[in-house]
Amino acid sequence: MGMRLFPLNLQELYVHAMAVEREASQRLAELERYMRDAGMDHIADEFESIAKGEQEQYELLAVGTAGRELPPVASWEYAPHFLGPQADVARAPTSTRDALMQAISNERRTQTFYVDVAEHTEDDTMCAFAAEMAADESRHIARLERLLAREPDPAAIAAAEGDVLPLKP
Repeated sequence: MGMRLFPLNLQELYVHAMAVEREASQRLAELERYMRDAGMDHIADEFESIAKGEQEQYELLAVGTAGRELPPVASWEYAPHFLGPQADVARAPTSTRDALMQAISNERRTQTFYVDVAEHTEDDTMCAFAAEMAADESRHIARLERLLAREPDPAAIAAAEGDVLPLKP
């Protein structure tokens, strides 16, 4: 079995983080468009807000690293951590719940990437940066999970339709 490749230094981590944050922002913006088209503006607004935060993180990293010589990093180097087997295939959500689950899945993959880096580096600065980024992803996940909890689950509704209330004696 092959080993995962981790950023070896802070500059590589910055490059990975910029790619991951840009990708997250784009995916959330796509989900936002789907939700707006479906008339689910309250969900679209949340996606838009989180996407803006991801974009701001990307821009802060880009500004903070401007003028530094950063190593080139190909997407395949972070793909095993972040993207997962089918992540390159963007698909239209089938429901509001599906859109939220896609967003949560994307945020969890991003969080996993940062946690993996934090747990496997011996560099304290890299560990602190990755841990802070993972914590930020945790906040996004919690926010999305609260929204998901408020959305009706069609499978549960269908199962409940067959329930029979007990008769009073």
